[in-house]
Amino acid sequence: MDLVDLLNNEVGKYIRWCTPSVLQEAKKVTDIYGSDVSASFSLHGNPIEITGIFEEAMERAAKLYNADRTLFSVNGSTGSVYVVMRYLSLMYGNPLILVTRNIHISVQNACEDFGIRFRFIKSYYDPEIDSLIPPTPDDVKEALERNPEATAVLLSNPTYEGLSCRLRDIVRVVNNFDSSIIVIVDEAWGAHFKFSEKLPETAMDAGADVSIQSTHKQGGSLQQTGMIHWKERVIDSDLMLDAYRGYATTSPSYHLLASLDAARSHLERRGREEVERIIRISEIFREKLRGIRGLRIMDDEMLEKWKDHISGMDLTKTQIVLTNFDITGFQLDNMLQANYRIVPEKADYNSILFLATFQLKEESVEPTVNAIEDSLKDRHSMNRKSLLLPPLRCDSPKIEPYLVRRMPKKLVSRRVPLDLAQGLVSAENIVSYPPGIPILIKGFLIRKEDIDYIREVKRAGGIIIAKDMSLREVEVLRPP
Repeated sequence: MDLVDLLNNEVGKYIRWCTPSVLQEAKKVTDIYGSDVSASFSLHGNPIEITGIFEEAMERAAKLYNADRTLFSVNGSTGSVYVVMRYLSLMYGNPLILVTRNIHISVQNACEDFGIRFRFIKSYYDPEIDSLIPPTPDDVKEALERNPEATAVLLSNPTYEGLSCRLRDIVRVVNNFDSSIIVIVDEAWGAHFKFSEKLPETAMDAGADVSIQSTHKQGGSLQQTGMIHWKERVIDSDLMLDAYRGYATTSPSYHLLASLDAARSHLERRGREEVERIIRISEIFREKLRGIRGLRIMDDEMLEKWKDHISGMDLTKTQIVLTNFDITGFQLDNMLQANYRIVPEKADYNSILFLATFQLKEESVEPTVNAIEDSLKDRHSMNRKSLLLPPLRCDSPKIEPYLVRRMPKKLVSRRVPLDLAQGLVSAENIVSYPPGIPILIKGFLIRKEDIDYIREVKRAGGIIIAKDMSLREVEVLRPP
């Protein structure tokens, strides 16, 4: 089977509680192959120069999302992150930024590529829900006091699991500390927040300077599309456009750009109706799931202990918690996909995340609940499950990660057995799922707890991304 056959004949057979979340009634291009076109067709404007119809489309999006300017991206939020990081590099040269521990790997890679130093804001983790917990405003203030030369604060908000920090309060803390510091929000999962009072406040409405949105996630457009929004309070728009042109493809898909404009148009007219519908589907789903004995749902009661950190949560997401069952989220996810043709958004060690998308129908709820109940039958456990708690860190690197990237590999790095790497400096990033962040980070000291956690995730069936996927060896820097 080739890719075309997969898309034409297989995908539609699955119940998909996962991205992309595509608005079914938004305006569509009717002849994809016949209408494919390039920038040579310039009579109506150019997408890289941002003129004509493309400029008008982005201006309409900026107005809807309460931004001064907006750019369309067809390289996902990864491409958008690179644009914003390039902006910081062009503006400040070798800046230092503060980041939350759940930054996307693209942020870390862009910092390495552009010579940007980063320091972590204090981190928290709840192993029962497999989720990093947002920092408090006081945590951000403490990080600023530790690093007064910071030029930007970058927050990943909401989290993958849908938890939103007290963003307005954090913006106020940053502005009070130094009003020239840029507040950047990786708002990949929040493109729909604008359209319901039941959802957390958007980054632009909360006073952030830059928002990076994955519109394909929950904003209604096709996979790979996104937007960058910003206010011109501290952002130089000409320089942002320069950063954009340096990283945007010169051959963007007009179909993807059109899907962004169509999604914007549809949400502007019927956004509240569409978002309310998927919130309602999620509510029905959660209510039925509560009928499964022993199954827990991430809700306000479970999050009570984190109330100083969280301002709200994404009600289009449902996270089931498997503490009372002798099964991991990875195992249950595999059973749902293989046995029932049901695709969750994300599986972790003790949980599975389901996303109610714009194309999901209410009739998908019943078979999904039945499949979960059937899969968990006879898997109840009387013993409390041992949970995984990743070793988080706020320490500074021994060597700046961007410098490690620029060192000649053959001269400065070597491979050693992972068990013997304690006390050495990592020359690679090793990413663990859960929690989906690098545990070993270039330039940072390798600790015993890092090695123990990587081994435990591997044993539990989690996913480890490393140069040596067997995890027998790790790349480290040679001693000076």
